[in-house]
Amino acid sequence: MRGFYRSFGGAMCFPAVLLLLAGAAAPDTLDRFWLLWEKRAEQGDCPSGRDCSVRRNFSVRPFQEADRDAALQLFTLLERKAISAGQQPDSPDAPRFCKGGAQALDFDPELLRLSNKLEALRGIRAVHFDLSRLRAPDGYAGEFGPSLQAEFERRFRAAGLQVVSEEKIQKEPGVPILNVYFSPTNLETGCHYSVFAALSQTVLLTRDIRTKLRAGTWARSEGPSDEFPEATEFDAILRIADAFLRDWVKANAH
Repeated sequence: MRGFYRSFGGAMCFPAVLLLLAGAAAPDTLDRFWLLWEKRAEQGDCPSGRDCSVRRNFSVRPFQEADRDAALQLFTLLERKAISAGQQPDSPDAPRFCKGGAQALDFDPELLRLSNKLEALRGIRAVHFDLSRLRAPDGYAGEFGPSLQAEFERRFRAAGLQVVSEEKIQKEPGVPILNVYFSPTNLETGCHYSVFAALSQTVLLTRDIRTKLRAGTWARSEGPSDEFPEATEFDAILRIADAFLRDWVKANAH
């Protein structure tokens, strides 16, 4: 019996200890003792590589009936030793075993190291975005949003990244959607224009992988810059596309 177990809907979990006692204390209940052996290993490019993962594998063996008295003595001894040291008999580091609706994983998500932020772009095959409704700055002649949409699509496809409809992106892993926000210059307040973009994807919580959320996994802001003194608002928004594609290419280089 091997594996790491996580609780899912309707599952009932309880911590395991070195020696597991199964069964209640009722007179007609059979006590069974199990020996649990944990092996913990780091795999991949550890400690900080993108492929690093920490795995905990378990082997479980039952104590035979002839060993029952010895197992009970050892169980009691360990329990008393923990209490005398001011510790809980059941270790907080113990793995959790689930009954009913459980799914076995070969790793503990909580033990994974935090990834580099660019890793959120690795494996993305297609994205969706819609800039067609962006408000044009005062005095702009021509179609602002539709022209940006067309240029974004051209640059993304030239880089090898598909641009798909809102309907089709729902079938892509992670459902990556790039949202671009533009605030024009306000002459009355003296505030210069600003651009903000964020890529959102679906993610799971490591403490409870039943919880699926849409969260921001990449972001970028632009505005007037001394580096680009002659740049327009249109140019600043296009820098969002260039920045995203640079990061996407870097994340998928290997």
